[in-house]
Amino acid sequence: MACCIHPDCQNPINPAGTKICLSCGSDLVLLLGGHYKIIEPLGGGGFSRTYVAEDTHKLNEKCVVKQLAPQVQGSRSLRKATELFEQEAQRLQQLGTHPQVPTLYAYFQEDNYLYLVQEYIEKQNLGQELKRRGVFNEVKIREFLCNLLPVLDIVHRQQIIHRDIKPENLIYRQSDNNFVLIDFGVAKLITAAGVTKAGTSIGSYGYAPFEQINNGKVYPASDLYSLGVTCFYLLTSISPQELCMNQGFSWTKTWREHLTQPISIQLASILDKLLDANYEQRYQSVAEVLQDLNSQQILDLNIPITKVLPPLLELNSHKLQKTTVCKAEFFTKKILTWAVIISSGSWLLAIALISFIGTVWIGSGLWLLILGGLIFTQILPILEKSYLLIIALITTVVNLFIVNKLTSGNLLIYAGIKGIIIIGLLAIVAGLLAFTIVGISQLVNRSLF
Repeated sequence: MACCIHPDCQNPINPAGTKICLSCGSDLVLLLGGHYKIIEPLGGGGFSRTYVAEDTHKLNEKCVVKQLAPQVQGSRSLRKATELFEQEAQRLQQLGTHPQVPTLYAYFQEDNYLYLVQEYIEKQNLGQELKRRGVFNEVKIREFLCNLLPVLDIVHRQQIIHRDIKPENLIYRQSDNNFVLIDFGVAKLITAAGVTKAGTSIGSYGYAPFEQINNGKVYPASDLYSLGVTCFYLLTSISPQELCMNQGFSWTKTWREHLTQPISIQLASILDKLLDANYEQRYQSVAEVLQDLNSQQILDLNIPITKVLPPLLELNSHKLQKTTVCKAEFFTKKILTWAVIISSGSWLLAIALISFIGTVWIGSGLWLLILGGLIFTQILPILEKSYLLIIALITTVVNLFIVNKLTSGNLLIYAGIKGIIIIGLLAIVAGLLAFTIVGISQLVNRSLF
């Protein structure tokens, strides 16, 4: 096959060996720039078209060729489109060879058209991934933030605002489980003028914040708003464009109403701050978001928490290096303390009820009802409550077995110092057993993840 790269061609694919496009009559370019063989169209935007190509100088390695093809009228609009296209090449070059940003291979002009050649990222974008696999749950959202925020931090540290963060500009690469941020065509340098003066309004409607759409102003907080909208879309599959069209920016106050699955209060509070319509009330930096992610804990019996630490960055000769830590933690000190306290006391409640009532089944049933009521009235996430109840059940059953061997099930026959010693020792046993169970949970979690 041969592919026509004339911007106005409606049917660019031609049979192999064709020299003139059968659709538009333009001469076909066999090797763009002397060594890029255009394979097929990849997409097109307001001022550019992209193609999949092969680099014949690199063993036919796939790459992406972006052509400046502005569908605009007037010299001023053309200059602006050219400026944005050049800026994209500069931003890619400025970000160096970061593994989660496409590498710039070439930038040149040929036959009065500008071309940008960059790394080809294989796999679907997040919008396509969402349609294929369904909405994200909380754990996936946290993993997404853990993976992407350090990249965005590097972009911002280079004084660059992306201005168009959305699912279509994020690609999940399965080979290394990383999210790749693409399309820096509308990226803007953070300058005093850029922050304090109104500029050109550029961005995707629904994902761009108020200050960017209405005033053309952008800040690091503007990208963080777009990231928050992206998280909302991944959680709900509801189009933010439609919400903006019907409700303006007021939907960001009621976004929780659209959730189809529960999320923790902690994550909801982070999204609240990311989605604040007033940029001054939003997170002002990636580091602030990472700090809140680090300070919050969620317990899940099947899936570990993602704990995110701010990236350690080192800039040397314009090459970016980063160290990020994404560490799985299974339990908190708070949960460990609760487990030891509840386990140390719950067995005593059980044996007392069994001894007074005289039957194991009725006494155990009352103990379970009372214990469950005490645990589930606490202000804790439901998963943490369930986990505590399971630990209390295990430790109580073990202690009841010990008591049954010692006293035929009635601890109250002992009095005085001997009874107090037995009660104290069993309380210690229950606490140590709870501590051990939680520790084993963490070890199993670490070995699996």
